[in-house]
Amino acid sequence: MARMPGTVYRPVRNFHPNGVREHRGLVLHVQDGNNSPFGWYNDPASQASSDFWVSKSGVIEQYVNTGVDYAWAQVAGNPYYTSVETEGHPNESLTDAQVEGVAKIYAWGHGEWSWPLIVVDSTTAHGLTYHGIGGAAWGGHTGCPGDLRKPQRGRIIARAGELVSPPAPHRTVSVAHMVTAMKADSAGPQGDVTYKTEALLLESALYAEGLLAKQWVDGSLGTKTREAYAAWQRSKAGGSYSESAADGYPGIQSLSRLGTRHNFLALA
Repeated sequence: MARMPGTVYRPVRNFHPNGVREHRGLVLHVQDGNNSPFGWYNDPASQASSDFWVSKSGVIEQYVNTGVDYAWAQVAGNPYYTSVETEGHPNESLTDAQVEGVAKIYAWGHGEWSWPLIVVDSTTAHGLTYHGIGGAAWGGHTGCPGDLRKPQRGRIIARAGELVSPPAPHRTVSVAHMVTAMKADSAGPQGDVTYKTEALLLESALYAEGLLAKQWVDGSLGTKTREAYAAWQRSKAGGSYSESAADGYPGIQSLSRLGTRHNFLALA
């Protein structure tokens, strides 16, 4: 039985036994209410349930045998994705404790079924997606989990990555340092270096992603590195930035995703 350690296990009546077909990842939901939904989920008349619920204080409840039986949270998506409801309303952001709780669930799923540590806006791709993307086939809840919670998936994945593989203390890269270095190094003479240790971590990650030639992994954040980082921002793994937003200057979301994949911690 796939019970997640550290949760409050409260089995409910509303589930489909032995119905899971694939382990694609996790779907983020908003409860649009407060307090545990256990009673609602245990009432056959409600025809509702989810695998997990995370309270505003970070308490995690689990309701079904996740990975074997599926909950009734996203209709056509139920056999393929695990679901997590989050306490609160669509016009509220996730609390820090909720981000931590959902990240714990995702890190657990990564270990159980190799969920990739990426954010996806899809009903078929593997990763952390959201309820509203499924449209009518997923119940027509297009406003779930809300415009404030959807962008927080980047933080969730970054934190899940830390839980899965904590970076060594010296492997940190600061957004502020990298932006400063890009502006200073590109304006200075060829090979000018600012924050070399952090820059080498950033450039090595971009090289590993196939976005930067080996010759430019030198600790100097010139135009080649900025172009490579802009390509990372435009890529699916980097967050699908628009052409105008992909300016090549790191932000905490895109840098966290890169750090998750290459074992360094992004700092603001």
